[in-house]
Amino acid sequence: MSNGYYGSNGQHKFIIETPDYLKNDIKNEFGEYFDPCPVNPTQDGLEIDWPTDQAVYVNPPYTRGHISKWVEKCSEQHQRGCNIILLIPAYVDTAYFHDYIYQKPDIEIRFIRGRIKFKNYKGPSAFPSMLVIFKKKWIISKDSGVLI
Repeated sequence: MSNGYYGSNGQHKFIIETPDYLKNDIKNEFGEYFDPCPVNPTQDGLEIDWPTDQAVYVNPPYTRGHISKWVEKCSEQHQRGCNIILLIPAYVDTAYFHDYIYQKPDIEIRFIRGRIKFKNYKGPSAFPSMLVIFKKKWIISKDSGVLI
C-alpha cells in the first residue's frame, strides 16, 4: 500500500475537484474514462493496474511529493497500453516533468489558458495547469494480427 496517495488531496482534509466543464471536454474527446484517484476512493490508484480498454483521467493529489508518484504511475501504465489524460500544475522545471513527460514519444502537452477554478476551492488556482496526454500505443499482436 502506498500510504493513501489517492483521492483529490491525498489526505481528504478538503476536497477540490476538476470543474465540470473540463470533465465534459475530456469525456467528449476521449469517451467515458476510469478515474484512479476519485474523491471517495475504494482502492489505492497507485497500487492497481488501470484499464487499457478505456481512457484514464488522472487529477492527482497536489500536495508536495504526491504529483511525482502519479506521473511515474502514468508513465508505467502508459507502457502497459493505457490512454491517459493527466491534469497537473504546469511546473516544467521539475524532475518528473523532464523524466516522464518532456520530449517523450506518444505524449502530448496541452497548456491550459488562464487559471482553473477547481470545484470547492475559493478562487482560481495559484498555478498554471496542463493536460498531459499519454497516447495509447497500438501494437499489432503477432498471434492474432489484431491491434491491442
